[in-house]
Parts: sequence; C-alpha cells; structure tokens
Amino acid sequence: MAKRNEEEFAVGDDAFMDTIANLVGIMIILVVIVGSKGFDAARTLAREEVQDQMEQLSTPTAKAENLDRDVDEQIDQLQQYEVETAYRNAERMTLVDQKTLIDQEIQKRLEQLDARAKRAFEVDAQVGALERQFEELTKQQGELPEVQKSVIALQHLPTPMAKTVFGKELHVMIRDHQLSVIPWDTLVDLLKSSARSTASRNSQRDKFEDVLGPIDGFLMRYRLISKSGLMSDGRVAAMGKMVELERFELEETRDVLRESVEASLAQKGRLRAELDATRSNHTTVTVWVYPESFNEFRKLKELLYKEGCLCAARPLPRDMRIGASPQGSSSTAQ
Repeated sequence: MAKRNEEEFAVGDDAFMDTIANLVGIMIILVVIVGSKGFDAARTLAREEVQDQMEQLSTPTAKAENLDRDVDEQIDQLQQYEVETAYRNAERMTLVDQKTLIDQEIQKRLEQLDARAKRAFEVDAQVGALERQFEELTKQQGELPEVQKSVIALQHLPTPMAKTVFGKELHVMIRDHQLSVIPWDTLVDLLKSSARSTASRNSQRDKFEDVLGPIDGFLMRYRLISKSGLMSDGRVAAMGKMVELERFELEETRDVLRESVEASLAQKGRLRAELDATRSNHTTVTVWVYPESFNEFRKLKELLYKEGCLCAARPLPRDMRIGASPQGSSSTAQ
C-alpha cells in the first residue's frame, strides 16, 4: 500500500514538472515574439527620428553655404575697394604735388609783384622829389641873370621794349676792352652728356663738382647736388633721389681768342662768323660786360643795331666769373 502511494506521488511530480516546463517555454516564446516586435518598432521609430533630424539639419546647412558665399563676395569687394583706395591715394598725391608746384609759382610771382610794387613806389617818390627840385630851380632861375645856353647833342638809338630771350642765344664777353666769343652751347651740351657719369661716380655724396674743357680757351666748373624727396611721374608718387645742377661758372685761360669790337665784326672776325652761321629772327647776342668795357659795349650795341640783331646785356663786377644756374633769370633783349 505504501509502495503504491509512493509510485503515485512520483508520477504526480513528473506531470507537475512537465507542466512547469511547458509554461516556461511558452513564456520564453512569448517574450521572444514580443521582443522581436518591439525591436522592429524601435528600429522604425529610430529611422523616423533620424529622418526628422536630417530634415531639420538640411535647412541650417543651406543657410551656412549661403553665408559662405556671401562672405566670399564681401572679401572680393573689400579687395576691389583696397585697389580703388590705393589708386585714389596715388591720384591724391599727384594732385598734391601739382598743387605744391602751383603754390610755389604763385608765391614766386607774388614776390616779383611785391618787388615791382616796391620799386614803383620808390620811383614815384624819386619823381616827386625831382619835380619839387625842378620847381625850386625854376623859381631860382627867374632871379638869376640869363647865361649863354650850350647845346648838348645826344646820340639816340631807338630802344624797343625789352623782352625775355627764348630763342637762339649767342654769348660773348667784353673784358679789358676786348671781345671774345663764348662756346656756350658746346659747353652746355658737354655738361649734359657728362653730368650723368659724374653723378654715378659720386652717388654717395650730396654735393660734388667737376671741370669740363677747355674749349676755345674756356673751362666750365660745375656743381651738382643730390636731393631726396617725394617724386611723381604723373601716375604714382613715391620717395626717390635725383641729381640736379646747382650752378656752373666759366673760367678763362690764356688760349682765349680776344679781338677788338670792330675786328670781331669785320669780314674775317670771329663774331661775324658766328652771326653768319646762326643768324635768324630769333637769335640774340648776350654780352657779358665788365665795368671797364662799357664804352665797347655801347659801340657793339650800335653796330649790332645796324646789323638788325637783338642785344642783351649782362653786366658783371670785376671779380665775378660768368655763370648760370637753374634759379637764375633769362636774358632780356632789346
């Protein structure tokens, strides 16, 4: 009886365990089925979320690309503005240079006008004083006995209004009552050709001198100066360095040909040969004359007047050399 009960109890335990195992298997299957469906749903939801995020990001990306293009365009415009600004600055510097030159010319002319006005005032004062003296002398003359009046004959050469010389100019020197023809153009041409080499040899100096000649008995001593400053070629202004002539002087040697005024204008004279070679309607004879030779100058002027030539005088003190500079004045012919 007891053994039978034990067998029945053992059979009941096996059936219970089978039932439990079946339930666990069913639950596992249910969990797998539910998990697979949940995974698919989650994957679908994740895809939809990613798609939404991508759609949301596409708009800022397009905006960023547009901003990049705008920035590139603005950079190009800024570069163009910089080029335009540099060009305008160059134009401004050119205008400043032109204005400076015009101001200097205006100031120079104002100074000349001031000097002329001062001279005119002095002349007017002298004329007034002379008129008063003349009136006093006229009054005194009525009280003096009449005297024999001597007639004084004055030689008169018609003198046209003086004008500045701009055409062909022939230079002569009258010294110690003798006339010499100056090879002016030849020396000036030689100066132009040799000044460049002289400047290159003395490029590190601010001022330098050299000697040319002699030509026909005349030496030329000239001085060049080096300047630094703002320079312009009409388009661009920049700092630079240039060399210019300060002054040149002519020195006589023992080989200078000297003639009297009459001999120089004679058929075989030196001045006659130069006049025949260079004479035109625009040729002027510039005479560098020293104090002891004023009589010879007047004689030369009279002879040149008969020849129909213009004459310009350049009086010099006894100890001064003939010379010229860029700041000097042009000859004035009559």
